[in-house]
Amino acid sequence: MGKAAKAHRAKVAKRNVNLKQTERKIQKAWQDAFEEQMTMMREKFVTMSGETMSGLTGLFEDGKEEELQEGSESTESISE
Repeated sequence: MGKAAKAHRAKVAKRNVNLKQTERKIQKAWQDAFEEQMTMMREKFVTMSGETMSGLTGLFEDGKEEELQEGSESTESISE
């Protein structure tokens, strides 16, 4: 192998190392952003999930709300 071939291989190896480093930096940045977004979505879901039934409690009178809950239970047993 000649001098020029060795120099060329060294340049190619250096370029490949730089490309891998750049790819890893981009992947890490993307992963960090993804984790941050997932954390925000989890926190948002936790706050939203508690509001589902509590938001409906004040809409009906006591008797009508109980009838609604009993009616939804009976339809669940039919579909099973």
